Amino acid sequence: MPAREDMKDDFPRHPVEPGVVEEGLGRVIYQDDRWTLRVREVISALVEAGRRVYVVGGTPRDWLCGLPAKDIDLSLDAPVEDAHRVLRQAFPGIEPVLFHNPRFGVLRWGDARSGGIDLNILRSPEDIQNDDMWTTTFVSRDDLRQDALTRDFSVNAFYYACHGGGALMDPLGCGLEDLRSRTLRLICHPRILDAGYRLSFRIIQFLGRGYAPAPNVEEYLRRCVDRDVQGMGKRLEMWIPNHLGPRSDRWEEFRRRLDGWILQEASRKVLDEVFSALERAGR
Repeated sequence: MPAREDMKDDFPRHPVEPGVVEEGLGRVIYQDDRWTLRVREVISALVEAGRRVYVVGGTPRDWLCGLPAKDIDLSLDAPVEDAHRVLRQAFPGIEPVLFHNPRFGVLRWGDARSGGIDLNILRSPEDIQNDDMWTTTFVSRDDLRQDALTRDFSVNAFYYACHGGGALMDPLGCGLEDLRSRTLRLICHPRILDAGYRLSFRIIQFLGRGYAPAPNVEEYLRRCVDRDVQGMGKRLEMWIPNHLGPRSDRWEEFRRRLDGWILQEASRKVLDEVFSALERAGR
């Protein structure tokens, strides 16, 4: 069944070097004595089944800069359980599910050695329940602009359409300008901003990569950094090594930048406890 044509991806489009796209889509995500599956095979199976599939996250941003993809995340206009059924039919005899979160609509598919590939539903901030991200159940959507408003920064809200010949799109219309100027601009819907505690740490992470904060980023840190530190608490013991890698100078730089925005002693106490625990664990 061909991909549906009733929904139009009518957004600003930007050229991207075909070679970096092909390199990314050629990454192996599953291998055994019968199968060697690459990202493109997964995409082809889903598109041939009529799903609209987009490469999202940091990969389209890197492609616009001419850089290879470190990993690839996909979003599609169907529940991930539906995508799983398609993949089971396309590649019988294997069941390489590494992770499944039904509430967030995420399925990691592939083998542990490669890390697999994350399949996500397109989401909407309208689904936030009780102003709490952790108890929200998202449902599958088909609107790229709504999904973009669930993301953090304009430079992370590009979508490469794998159907219809491929196009790299910017649903909010500000991503490319911000990428060129290395500006970190918040695009989250207010319901997303109010429902989670991780955004301050994502901001500090990107500032450490050389991005300059837009006014709404600085305003968010002034208003929310203490709330986020205390809200995340011990979960930072997992977040820091998972997002910054093994202990290195980046940890010290991250702590220094974060300390510069903190106002409350309770937040400093949380960070002292987190970094002490990481030190004891040797992470």
